[in-house]
Amino acid sequence: MRTNHGAVLGIVLLVIGAGCVRPGAPPPVPRAHDVISVEELDRVRENNLLDAVARLRPHFLRSRAITAYGRPATAPLMLYVDGEKMDGVDFLRRLSPGEVLEVRFYEPQVANTRFARYNNAGGAIAVILKTLTASSPDST
Repeated sequence: MRTNHGAVLGIVLLVIGAGCVRPGAPPPVPRAHDVISVEELDRVRENNLLDAVARLRPHFLRSRAITAYGRPATAPLMLYVDGEKMDGVDFLRRLSPGEVLEVRFYEPQVANTRFARYNNAGGAIAVILKTLTASSPDST
């Protein structure tokens, strides 16, 4: 009798995987390397967006500028909120995770195409804020 080892391994992994999920537990939030979703932001306990980004995707906060001979990067990481350039990444301290729909990191080449008015040699973080709902007092 021949045994199909691939089928046996598949069944074993299925049984092990089924035992790792609690009944009624929400499914895990898929993580993209270059995006922090609203679902992830809803689960964080940090009070400001900078701390949330540092916890969820610390690599977002490192400049991608190429350095020579171990010198520090001279090209800063750029920050855009709803398409508007901010003075620096420290502006993320002013935002709470609850205000944000998405945080996305752009590598320098893509950032220079997306935000062509500025030099994005260090990369860029783009934040999209949640919009006001129709039930807000300011809307008519």
